[in-house]
Amino acid sequence: CGGADPAPRRRTGRAPIAVLTVLCLLAAVATGLLLRERLDPAYVRTGVIEAAADGVRALYAYDYEDSEGSVEGKLAVLTGDLREQYERDLSQGGIIDTYEQVSATTSYEVNDVGLQQINDAQDTATLVVFGQYVVRSVNTGQQPPEGSECQVTPEGAQSCVQTVQVRMVTVDGEWRISELTLLTTS
Repeated sequence: CGGADPAPRRRTGRAPIAVLTVLCLLAAVATGLLLRERLDPAYVRTGVIEAAADGVRALYAYDYEDSEGSVEGKLAVLTGDLREQYERDLSQGGIIDTYEQVSATTSYEVNDVGLQQINDAQDTATLVVFGQYVVRSVNTGQQPPEGSECQVTPEGAQSCVQTVQVRMVTVDGEWRISELTLLTTS
């Protein structure tokens, strides 16, 4: 009978090593891309823009029928020294008593928000909010205050163009206003 069977070939295990090598290279590339994105993001998280608009709306909102809730809403969007200043300014007496006496409601209608600057970690940003500050009270009526560029709305409120710059910071994962500068008003 003829010859002997050749010895069976042994598998060297090169396929698993090749697969592991490819996976390691892919993991290294993905890690590099994530690190690059973290250090130099190609986009800005949109949450800061929405937070600035919502924060300014809350800060300018007041309803004499819910004075306490209005003050709490204002303080909830603030942090740091600005929050402490508002806590002092909005305590009993002062502007709140005046608003209650004239049955005032106030609001801010956001027209647009522009991002001026955001840091690399995207946890501090400066934005400009463009809109209308609207006040309605027993004192508002048919004519805007003399010398102002404000307008009277069909509902009898006074509407004034107002542009504010806000500095936003994250506190416990939430955006808060730490600084506010009034840029223009009518």
